[in-house]
Amino acid sequence: MAQWRDVAKAFALADGHISEKEVGILRAALFADGKISQSELDFLLELKREATTAVKALDQLIADCEQARG
Repeated sequence: MAQWRDVAKAFALADGHISEKEVGILRAALFADGKISQSELDFLLELKREATTAVKALDQLIADCEQARG
């Protein structure tokens, strides 16, 4: 099977836009274990770079993840 990052990225970027719903799903998955890894933060930054457009909630999620990383 493909790497989880590739699959998740394909779903999130299928239409080129990161929506509120997608950000909510990402937030729930990323914070499920109560910690954010550098790999998870890197994944979000990749999504933002590769998305054609994204809601402001993605920026907030990235900021929250950076803060959680300390």
